[in-house]
Amino acid sequence: MITNRTIKSPAIAVFVVLLLVSLAATYLIASRGLQAGWTILLISAAVVFVTAVMRNYRLGFYFVFIMGVFMFYMDRVAQIEFPMGTVYDALIALIFCCLFLDNRNNDWTTFKNPVTITFFILIAYQVLQLFNPNATSAFAWLVSLRNNTSFLIYVVAFQMFSSLKEVKRFTTIWILAAVVVSLYGIHQKIFGLSEAEMAWLTEVPDRIKLYINWGELRVFSFMNDPSSYGLFTAMTSLATLVLALGPFKTGVKLGYGLLTIFLLVAMSYSGTRTALAMVAVGAVFYIIIMLHNRKTLFASAVIVFIGLVLLFGPFYGGTMSRLRSTFRASEDPSMAIRDYKRVRFQEYIQTHPIGGGLNSVGNLGFRYSPGHELAGEWEPDSGYLLTALESGWIGLIIFQGLFFAVLVLGINNFFAIDDPVLKTYILVYIVPFMALSVAHFTQDAMFTKPMNVVVFSTYALIFKIPSFQKKLFSVELV
Repeated sequence: MITNRTIKSPAIAVFVVLLLVSLAATYLIASRGLQAGWTILLISAAVVFVTAVMRNYRLGFYFVFIMGVFMFYMDRVAQIEFPMGTVYDALIALIFCCLFLDNRNNDWTTFKNPVTITFFILIAYQVLQLFNPNATSAFAWLVSLRNNTSFLIYVVAFQMFSSLKEVKRFTTIWILAAVVVSLYGIHQKIFGLSEAEMAWLTEVPDRIKLYINWGELRVFSFMNDPSSYGLFTAMTSLATLVLALGPFKTGVKLGYGLLTIFLLVAMSYSGTRTALAMVAVGAVFYIIIMLHNRKTLFASAVIVFIGLVLLFGPFYGGTMSRLRSTFRASEDPSMAIRDYKRVRFQEYIQTHPIGGGLNSVGNLGFRYSPGHELAGEWEPDSGYLLTALESGWIGLIIFQGLFFAVLVLGINNFFAIDDPVLKTYILVYIVPFMALSVAHFTQDAMFTKPMNVVVFSTYALIFKIPSFQKKLFSVELV
């Protein structure tokens, strides 16, 4: 029986705890400085967070996604030496453990699938890289194991998305996060950077050259850099485009259509040509899949026509000039540099089938594998080139095999189900995934935060969404 005493007891306990924490924080700030007070507040918040995640691991999943959105901004503004990346990976491990503390019955029916099997093969191959004779540092290999948190996200997503309602919730949070990111990006474009952001931008001499191009600021919002910002808004615009053309009410479709335009405008301020290429690739991919639907095909053609007008019409400025150069790749200096790197390392890749070892390339190689022939103060840019150099052409084949399995099985499951809403939500994730896999050729696009959470969720959703139709069918029979 619930009594007033039962209700008041937890409230009193929470009040007492908060009072003690505030008193302790005040004392430490007064005696040892501001940082000591922040420390105890963070520890208290961490305890509350861990307790909440242990009760519901889904909260942790959403928190990790939101953290991926804002963690770089926090690092720039706070200017406190704090291992945000390590905390991020630790939280994923915590959520994975809490998944098995959940009292609900987890469904592993479709977990044994080609994507899971390929994922296991990829992880096993990475573990065997410890014995790569071309590697120069076991510590570099040990650090690389953090990348396997991707599999943990996949497992958590596989169980978390147990209903269409949960898929819709995550999709909404994803889109809302992109809208917030875009709004701040537009704020940066109109009003400029804050003092903390400007201090961070000018901290490293070469950094400002990457962020100001054609005499204009390349917007980065809360993201790690302009490229991440452009890719995130581009992939989200593809998701809202699919929803705008989906089987929904006219008002809903109109709303998603306006969101698509808004996100594309915000994306353009990043000055990231890869993002524009992503939108073009995603739109073409969507049109090909929807060739059987005349209404959707007509709407897609109209959107493509508008895009062509914006790109090749009488619109000028630094941002438009940079984006238009996407379709003149042969004249683009940055693309020429990427091609040079690719050609330069072809012989190395061909003669090193298992690669030079994990974390042996570029800046990370300079940090974790000093002295390695691939290490140095440079970046490979292309995610595929990075994989080929570190893991060899064998690792690249396994890696691309995983992407291929996701796309083929996603497309197959799209045509295998009949429910138009379920079909739409498969495309909401498959279309951006296809675009990102192409963008990965010029940048490390697939696994940057917060896109990585969406990517690994896609691995699971291509199997989970079709299963909802079976559940709906069984309910109808009852």
